[in-house]
Amino acid sequence: MCGIAGLSLKHPVADGALEAMAETMRHRGPDGKGFFRDGPVGLAHRRLAIIDVDGGAQPITNEDGTVVVVFNGEIYNFKSLREELAGKGHRFRTRSDTEVLCHLYEEEGPGFPSRLNGIFAFALYDRSRRTLLLARDPLGVKPLYWARCGDGVLFASEIKAIQAYEGFDRRADLEALTAFLTCEYIPAPRSAYAAVRKLLPGYILEVKDGEAASRPYWRWTVPESPIRSRREAVEMLRETVFDAVRDQLVSDVPLGVFLSGGVDSSIVTSCMKQAGGDVQSFSISFEDPTFDESAYARRAAEHIGSRHHEHRFTETELLTEVPRVMERLDEPFADPSIFPTALLSRFARERVTVALGGDGGDELFAGYPTYLAHRYYGLYKAVPGFVRRPLLGAVARLLPVSHKNLPGPYLLNKFRDGAESPMPQRHHLWLGAFTPSQLGELIPGYRSAFGFISEWIQPPPRRDAVSNAQWHDLHTYLLEDILAKVDRASMMASLEARVPLLDPRVVRLAFSFPPEWKLRGTQGKAIFKQAFADRFPPGFLDRKKKGFGIPMARWLVGPLRPFVEDLLSDQVLGGVPFLSPDLPRRLWREHLEMKADHRKPLWVLLCLLDWWRREAPCV
Repeated sequence: MCGIAGLSLKHPVADGALEAMAETMRHRGPDGKGFFRDGPVGLAHRRLAIIDVDGGAQPITNEDGTVVVVFNGEIYNFKSLREELAGKGHRFRTRSDTEVLCHLYEEEGPGFPSRLNGIFAFALYDRSRRTLLLARDPLGVKPLYWARCGDGVLFASEIKAIQAYEGFDRRADLEALTAFLTCEYIPAPRSAYAAVRKLLPGYILEVKDGEAASRPYWRWTVPESPIRSRREAVEMLRETVFDAVRDQLVSDVPLGVFLSGGVDSSIVTSCMKQAGGDVQSFSISFEDPTFDESAYARRAAEHIGSRHHEHRFTETELLTEVPRVMERLDEPFADPSIFPTALLSRFARERVTVALGGDGGDELFAGYPTYLAHRYYGLYKAVPGFVRRPLLGAVARLLPVSHKNLPGPYLLNKFRDGAESPMPQRHHLWLGAFTPSQLGELIPGYRSAFGFISEWIQPPPRRDAVSNAQWHDLHTYLLEDILAKVDRASMMASLEARVPLLDPRVVRLAFSFPPEWKLRGTQGKAIFKQAFADRFPPGFLDRKKKGFGIPMARWLVGPLRPFVEDLLSDQVLGGVPFLSPDLPRRLWREHLEMKADHRKPLWVLLCLLDWWRREAPCV
């Protein structure tokens, strides 16, 4: 796992420009750096050595130096591709997966990324065609930003690297920031800056003669042969998940697994053990019992036979992580679980350089409570509007306010936030922070920012409500929240994180299943649990989902209170020209007095204010 950056300009690349961009990403690649310049084109690389530690330094070229690549990620099928290409006469100088890209491009042209099974973002420069190609993996596991400037096109693994270029345009994208206030992340393809875009998953960007155009190289399709029975589906799922995990164990450096004790990470750990060899698992525990899952992680590790490592983090340690992480983020990001994820990554990095995780299982197999709400939403809508709306509001007002982990009153209020909206707005409101009515009060002249979020997403393989919500999550929440969080948090520790459940073979298979196989009654992940139930003690996979979070509602009125009041001051809040201060201060007063639980809108607003104060963007 690495950091890449580069430029394609209207004039020769200036001395020091590439070096400045690469230096901002030292944490992504502490093991080395490399640069390429050819007139107006420059490529930079920071390396975290995983495959061919001694010989895989980048940039890497083909035999005659006409194709140059800088690469971030891993290609899990590179050995079979290498054998195929060698059989066609291509000569290799290294054992790295990166070199395969040069030769595969020579053989197949710009569409070659569709042959890759991996997590990746790369830049390939064809010197003979004077063309720069940027590509990103089909799920968007690895980030890639690009920007137009007066001089040409810039790109990098992180926005901070693009910011290091002297001609960077610092104007904020106010529509994207408005979407952030609801979603808690900035949806692709937008970013916090008007000039910067995220290259979409499964897309390739071609830059030539100062012009840039993107197009998809990947389309999701479900298996052509219909599965005849649930039993057959269970067997296929076992085999496919195991194959995905086994294929991702390729590494020339120590490798481990994040083990929370939940369904997804426990199954991944079990498959690692089945594949053979020593398995090191890592988890962290918390003082607050409503957030702590360490007992389940220990139980899973003992049953599977992994060599388990656990560290108990105090609240003080967690709190010191808040400013450290936030100051290193490119743009506003409001998922509080990034803090324990960063701690876990740093803890694991003490012993390993690569860690597998269970991310993606909830989106593929309907593990979130919101999918239940979508499934039974028709029952709610069957009640006349003049009855259901006031009734829901009355019940919500009668329930006590609690700052615990996802209490019933909090979930009911979140359901009410989106209950009367159409899809996909309803889904974002159930998961997110500010409602449209709140945004109307917060932002004078507010206009809905939902329009750009879904316009690039291809139709789902299935059209039922649950599958539609899962498909939307795959392209929004999973992409810009879960995967972005894991990438940022792990790379802060120079740790590579892999996601075997998001192997395209697993994704295709999961979306070929009817929703009732995933969501049985009120139980999510039904078929996933069934496929691996015999590997665990009875009932182990059936416990209630807890998630990986921190007690943010309580922290806001406790140890984070000075941080909150500083950001809500006239100096900071008043310095953001498109926000009205009245609503934030009312929300804070109601939360402080336990009149309401405003953890989500308050935290997302604080993340925006903290970013604005640090980065001072232009309007």
